[in-house]
Amino acid sequence: MKKIAVIISLFGILITHVSCRKDYLNVNDVKTYVSPEDLYTNYTYVQQAVWNIYSYLPDGFSLLDYEAVTENASATNITWASHTFNNGIWNQYNNPDASWTRDFNGIRQANLYLANKDRVNIEYIKGQVTTSDSSAWYNARNNVKFMQGEALFLKAFFYFDLVKRYAGVPIMYQPLNYDDAATWKNIPRNTVDECIKYIVALCDSAATIIPSNLASYSWYSQGRVTYGAIRTLKAKALLYGASPLFKNAGTTATWADAASALHDVIASNAYSLDANYSNLFGANNAGSNELIFYRRYGNTNNVEKDNFPIVFQNSDGNSITPTQNFVDQFEVLQKDNNGNITGSRSFDWSNAADAANPYANRDPRMAATVVYNGAVFSSKTIETFTGGNSGLPLQNATKTGYYLSKWVNQSVDLVAGTSTAHTWIYFRYAEVLLDYAEAMYNAYGAMADPKNYGLTALQAINFVRQRVQMPALTAVQLNQQSIEHERNVELGFEDQRLWDVRRWKAGTTYFNKPVNRIVISKNGAAYSYTVTKLENRVFDNKMNWYPVPQDEITKTGWTQNSGW
Repeated sequence: MKKIAVIISLFGILITHVSCRKDYLNVNDVKTYVSPEDLYTNYTYVQQAVWNIYSYLPDGFSLLDYEAVTENASATNITWASHTFNNGIWNQYNNPDASWTRDFNGIRQANLYLANKDRVNIEYIKGQVTTSDSSAWYNARNNVKFMQGEALFLKAFFYFDLVKRYAGVPIMYQPLNYDDAATWKNIPRNTVDECIKYIVALCDSAATIIPSNLASYSWYSQGRVTYGAIRTLKAKALLYGASPLFKNAGTTATWADAASALHDVIASNAYSLDANYSNLFGANNAGSNELIFYRRYGNTNNVEKDNFPIVFQNSDGNSITPTQNFVDQFEVLQKDNNGNITGSRSFDWSNAADAANPYANRDPRMAATVVYNGAVFSSKTIETFTGGNSGLPLQNATKTGYYLSKWVNQSVDLVAGTSTAHTWIYFRYAEVLLDYAEAMYNAYGAMADPKNYGLTALQAINFVRQRVQMPALTAVQLNQQSIEHERNVELGFEDQRLWDVRRWKAGTTYFNKPVNRIVISKNGAAYSYTVTKLENRVFDNKMNWYPVPQDEITKTGWTQNSGW
C-alpha cells in the first residue's frame, strides 16, 4: 500500500484509481443536476467528489517543457512556454504557468469536501447487512474517515505547489469560490512562514487519519494517499523552508527540522532504491518500490511522438532536448587496466581523452537520460552529427545535439500507433535520500549523526550513487556544490531543477547565462566535437519568486512580490 497512482480519464475530470489487484472505483461523472445536498450526503457521489480533487494535481509530462526553463534543456518548438521564461518576457500580466488557478481550484474542492464531510450517509449500508459478515459497513465507515486524510494531504500538496512559486499566499479554511471576486476581496495574504507551518500541520493531521500500515485494509487501493506520501510532503516542505530563499523570506524551519522529518520517511523502511535506474522511467515503473507518490496516465504515446529522434517516422519534432550544459555534468569513470572502476572525476573538454571520445565511460545515468550521437535507440543508431539521420539541418532536428531518453519508451511504434503506460513521479525514495543528505549536511556536516538516526549525510548520498555503480564520495568531497551536482544528475527532467535552483538563490548563477549545444562533424569514421552557444537566457533575482497575477493584486490590494 505504498504507492499513489492517479489516472486521469479521457474526459479530463474523472479519476480512476488503479491497484495492482483491481480497478479501485471506475466512477461516473457527477451529473450537473445533482444538488450540493445530494452530492455530500450520497456515499457514491461523495467518493467521486474526493476522487475529483486528485484531478487538480500537476500534469507531470507537461512539466517537461519547464525543464527547458533551466540550463538543462531547450525546447525545439519555438512557440512553447519555456521560451517566454528564457527570454525574460513573462510578468504578472503574462505568465504561462497556470498553477495559481489550478491549485486554488483544487484547494476549493478540498475545502468543499472538508466542510461537508460529516454529512455523508452510510447508514443504508448497515441496513443491507443480512449475514454475520458486516465488513461492507466497516469498510465504508473507514473509507469515509480516510477520505478526510486524503483531502488534507491534497490541500497541503496544492499549497506547497503555490508557495514554492509565489512565496506567501492566502490560507483558506473555507471553500471560497475562486471565480467570484467578492469572496477574495478582503482575504489577507499569509507569510511564507505561516504557509510552511500550515502545510506541515495539514500533513500532521492527515498522518493521524491514514494508517502507517494499510495491510489490513485490503479494499484501500494503491490509487490513494498513503502515510508515506504524507510524511514525504511534510519533509519536503520543511526542506524548502530551511533553504536560503525561504529563510530570507522569514521562515523558521531549520535544516535539523527537515532532517528529522526525512528520517521519519527513511526509518519507516517502506521504500527502497530500485536496482535498475532506467526502470524508474519505463512502462512498468509503477511497480517499483522506490516510488512514493505518482500519477498514472494509462496507455499513450504523446511523450514518444514529441521526443523520438526525428529519424523515426511520425516523430513530431516537439522535443525537449538536453543541453551540453547538462551533459557535461555527468562524471567520467576512471578504470584500471582490467576495466575495474577506481574512481571518478569531472568531465573536462580541455582533457584530450574526453574531447576525443566525450561519451565514453560516463556516469550510467547519462545514457538513461540522454540520447547522444552514436547511441542505439529503438534498434536504430542515432546520428546527431551535421547531416546525420537526426541532426541539423533536418527540419525539427535537435538544436542541442541530443534527445531525451528519460520517460521515453523505446518500445513504442509510432508508425503502427502503439502506446504504452506512462507514470509521472512526484516523490521517490532517491529524492528522499538526497533531501536527507542536504538537510543533514547543512545541519550537522558530512559525517555527524548527533540524533542517532543511523545515517549520515555522506552515507545517504552514497547510497544513491552506488545504485548506479558510481564511486562513493569522501567526506572531503561532500559539500553544497556536490549535493547540487548529485541532485541534478539523479533528478534531471523530473521537475526538480527549476525549484532547487530558486530555493538555493542560485538562479543568477545557473540560469542567467547562455546554454550550449554540441556541433559534431563527421569525416570518414572520425568525429570532431565543438561546443558552441545555443542561446542566451535571462534570469533576474526577482524571478526567484513568481509575480502574483495582476488580477489578484487588483482584486485584493495585496503587495506584489518584490521587483515586479
